[in-house]
Amino acid sequence: MHSRSLLILIALAGASVIGAGMVITADQPVRSLPAGQKLFADLAAKQGQVTRIRLTQGKDSLTFEKKGDVWTLAEKSGYPVAPEKIRQILVDLTEVETLEGKTAKADLLPRLDLGEGDGSRARHLTLYSGETVLADVFLGKLRSAAINAAALGLDKPMLYLRKAGDGQAWLVESRLNPKVEALEYLTKDLFDIAQDKVATVTLTPAEGPAVEIGRAPGDATPPDVAVLNPPEGRVSKKGWDVSGVVAALEGMSFEDVRPAQDIPVDGPATEARFTLAEGGPVVVTLRKLDGADWAIFSGENDLLKPTQGWAFKLPSYKIERLTKSLADLTEEPKTN
Repeated sequence: MHSRSLLILIALAGASVIGAGMVITADQPVRSLPAGQKLFADLAAKQGQVTRIRLTQGKDSLTFEKKGDVWTLAEKSGYPVAPEKIRQILVDLTEVETLEGKTAKADLLPRLDLGEGDGSRARHLTLYSGETVLADVFLGKLRSAAINAAALGLDKPMLYLRKAGDGQAWLVESRLNPKVEALEYLTKDLFDIAQDKVATVTLTPAEGPAVEIGRAPGDATPPDVAVLNPPEGRVSKKGWDVSGVVAALEGMSFEDVRPAQDIPVDGPATEARFTLAEGGPVVVTLRKLDGADWAIFSGENDLLKPTQGWAFKLPSYKIERLTKSLADLTEEPKTN
């Protein structure tokens, strides 16, 4: 009797284990052969051979070209690309691993964003070595993990993918998710000059008198800054109104870029000249194009080398600081 009871308990326990296993399996992507294969494993040894990358989606396209050791973006006139962005694409593509074979029917591929032709939402990624294609793939929808996947350790990044020229769609494990947006790939940080490194600033507007800003004499260390040429009957403002101008070169970055030769030089311009405690001056010239201010940097300073030949659309708060007038930075004396 005891033996029979023991056998029943063992059977029930086994059923429980099998049931738990079925729950786990249900929350995982179905794995079928040839699951677990890296579709672009051979790319690992060829990453150094890649000289061009083409990424398209609908009418949008990006072309990355390697010039010497520098990656550039053709759609931004050859402006340098952040190297880590290219490296991430190459590494992520190399590590793509199959989870499950999906449809091979052409009429079903658009449901996974893997179709071709007009209206397709697929991202088409092609890697070249010279004119030789090293990898050619369509990237489709991202796949969300099951609700309780994180608790089971199964919350892996997934997307649908197929090789160009092959109708077989795959669900793959991959972090590969490149955006077809030019500014995503540019190194937007230009230089960083702290305000305590700035000796003087001269703002010369397109119209009106120049503004001279320097260290206010007699103040405690570190000295405050002030407008040195206030109009008669007015005095310099204090605090951030003026020191914000001196700090305009801190964390200098941009929102867009184009060749400097695209900017007309015959229109009005605003100039901000910064003399530094060490090193040559930095001059920022603002000119208008299509209603927007574009900044061109000049001066004998090594920090400016990456900016040469380019015009930059700066954040609006930077433009505001660089275009302050005497009226903005001075006020009538306060009376007690």
